[in-house]
Amino acid sequence: MHLNTLETERKPYQIPEIVVTSLSQLNTDYGSYSPTFEKKLIEENRQDGYWIEAFQIDNQSPIGLVAYGLASGEIKFYQNPSTTKEPEKATLIQKLNGPVAMDQADITGNGINDIIICFQYGNTMLDSDPEGGKIIWLENPGQSIVKNLWKMHYVGKSTAMHRLKVGHFTQTKRWEILGLPIVSKPYDLLSAVPVLLFRQPDNVLNATEWPYEIINQQFFHLIHDAKRFNDGQLDNLLIASSEGINWLYFNQNLKQWIIKNIGDGEQEEKQQTTYYGSGGIDVGRVGNDSFAYMPAIEPFHGNVISVYINNTNNSSKQSQWNRYVLDIYGYPNENGEGPAHHLVCADFDKDGDDEFLVALRGPYPNQGVYLYKSIDFSRGLFAKWKVSNDSAARIAIADFDNDTRLDFATISYNVPGYYRAENPSINIFYNRFAEKKPQVEKEIQVMKQNNDLLFKVPRPNKALQYQELPFITIDGITLSLEIVPPHSSRQVDKNTYIKVLSGIIMWTDSSTKSAQPINHSRTFLCEPRTVAPLEIYSDNNRIATGNEGALLIVFKKGNNINDTHRLDDMQKVIIENSLPEYCSQETHQLDFQFVRYDKYDSRPQFKDLEFYNLKGFRINFADDNEHLCYMQLWAAGQGVNAGVHNHATDSFCEIHACIINGGGKGGMQYLNSSKEVYDPLTTPDSAFEKLVLPSFYEHGPLWDIDEQNKPVLRNDSTVVYPWHKWQSGINGSFNQSFDVWIVFEFNSQLSILDTALPNKSKQRFIPNILNTFVTMLVIYIFY
Repeated sequence: MHLNTLETERKPYQIPEIVVTSLSQLNTDYGSYSPTFEKKLIEENRQDGYWIEAFQIDNQSPIGLVAYGLASGEIKFYQNPSTTKEPEKATLIQKLNGPVAMDQADITGNGINDIIICFQYGNTMLDSDPEGGKIIWLENPGQSIVKNLWKMHYVGKSTAMHRLKVGHFTQTKRWEILGLPIVSKPYDLLSAVPVLLFRQPDNVLNATEWPYEIINQQFFHLIHDAKRFNDGQLDNLLIASSEGINWLYFNQNLKQWIIKNIGDGEQEEKQQTTYYGSGGIDVGRVGNDSFAYMPAIEPFHGNVISVYINNTNNSSKQSQWNRYVLDIYGYPNENGEGPAHHLVCADFDKDGDDEFLVALRGPYPNQGVYLYKSIDFSRGLFAKWKVSNDSAARIAIADFDNDTRLDFATISYNVPGYYRAENPSINIFYNRFAEKKPQVEKEIQVMKQNNDLLFKVPRPNKALQYQELPFITIDGITLSLEIVPPHSSRQVDKNTYIKVLSGIIMWTDSSTKSAQPINHSRTFLCEPRTVAPLEIYSDNNRIATGNEGALLIVFKKGNNINDTHRLDDMQKVIIENSLPEYCSQETHQLDFQFVRYDKYDSRPQFKDLEFYNLKGFRINFADDNEHLCYMQLWAAGQGVNAGVHNHATDSFCEIHACIINGGGKGGMQYLNSSKEVYDPLTTPDSAFEKLVLPSFYEHGPLWDIDEQNKPVLRNDSTVVYPWHKWQSGINGSFNQSFDVWIVFEFNSQLSILDTALPNKSKQRFIPNILNTFVTMLVIYIFY
């Protein structure tokens, strides 16, 4: 048996397909699905905090907890509080210098688990103890746990031993321990680390150490975590390291250790910080597939939560994996570290599919525990809920209150040299899921009102879940009404254009010539009498919301539509009602069509004019039915004057967004002042200021604005405008080419210009000692 022979199944430059999918891209029956956990404080005001694990002292005792930190080194057992009338003090089972990771197994063979643990880590992984990295196993005394410290048995050592896993990796007769250091020596983060296999000796109680082999010392760097699982014969490991996620197993036929690459992990931070790859991993079951997906923390002490999805029906070792980025929690700190430290999969709602929990160490707001649930794992769609606000270094899973439902426990992260949470504590969170999933109302309700669609929407700052509601498709361009909750994100790409109706969206763009990334923000109004693009250039292909959330109209172009999209005959335009199947039958029966405007308005200037209107879409807030805006679409052929007007009888504030600029020169034209008089016979075209609106651009307010940034109103509450019009351009290259635009008629009482956050991009430079990893703050908070 050649244990030190290694074969690597990896193509040097093969990177799994990366598909960025916002967690909130969901519209399912999970809106009121509310993961509820009851918190019970076990211990507070601790000196430190790092590791926690469910542990059963013997076969008769209830499951308790083993927990410890690196500073004090006190390894304690906490009796299950649900089985005692009075809280009991924790039992000290051993005290070690800098204990790091533990595992458990019945080393003695007496039917109860012992503890295998590594210690003497050093101050940090950089300043590690060259004589440390020791592994011991602690002999479980059973019922006499309170009498003496547990007996220590030496196994072996390797500098900076950081994780270890006990199992049967090459055979099934004796225990084996795989030791995984994080670095190979002090002040060296670049060299590969050794992976060691320790084998149980003949006389395990009296052995002075365990024999070992170094099975690899060239491949792995910066191993932060690992997941043990069984392939039906032997135990295998998934290892999260700078190389990403890799599957390490022993091939019994070849007598070789094999490394199979699952994914390369996070690479975007490679140029900004010292860390890349992966830092945490687990395996989730969906239905009968026990290896359906792998959630990961990326990179080391990362801020990225991703998931790897098995996209084949082959056996696991032949599977191909797609990587989906689910969340990005804040920015790396001055040391290049993020808040995520541990994750674990388990079936908390007992539906047969695993959810997973993510532990965020902090600082706030990136602190606590989030539960993620697979909605459509094949597309990387997950919903999530925040189930704890307490700093969490690690998560322990067990049915602590014996009600057949899995609970979880956490310990705060408090490690000198890394991050120290305030008031470190240990808590158990009892599972209080409802027996049945409640029926859920959508965030956005839609109904027929006369011949219009009426949308009732939540206030964006009160929204609890993302919802996308497509409602119309015009010649391959789909319009959707979307609600994005506070502290959430949404995917964007080159075919996505976004008009804000309420709230604020944010993103970061490093593609400009500026030496520093630029942070952008967009509200429902850009600067007055200017134009602004609806396109988004985002470093991580997503936009984010803050406290306000956002209500959006999203334009999505089909992949077959090019930049010279043109309509030459409105009668041939394909218009579809795109409402989802769950909407009512009467809304589906609405037939949207462009109607030539002279059918509505008999004035001579519109007779036989190639000028069309499509009504209409009304949006009200659901809480008090307050009107937000009315939307309608217009189309005009080349050279068409869509009618000069000043809204003398209208009480709304209108914004135009161009969808197709057929001639390339169409847009808004207006007189400079609302006091200027317009006479159709004497006012020349040259008197009008011109705002050309390219395709997927909007303009800012044309109405008069007072000192409080509010619309100026007449005595009858109508809004004061200068005379203005849409004027289509003329392109001699075409016989006909239509402009198509959408008008947003906003409630004037809600149309206050926010000068603090203009639509025009603002440059804000974000310092970072490690060259700044810039990404979106994406946190979904569901109450």
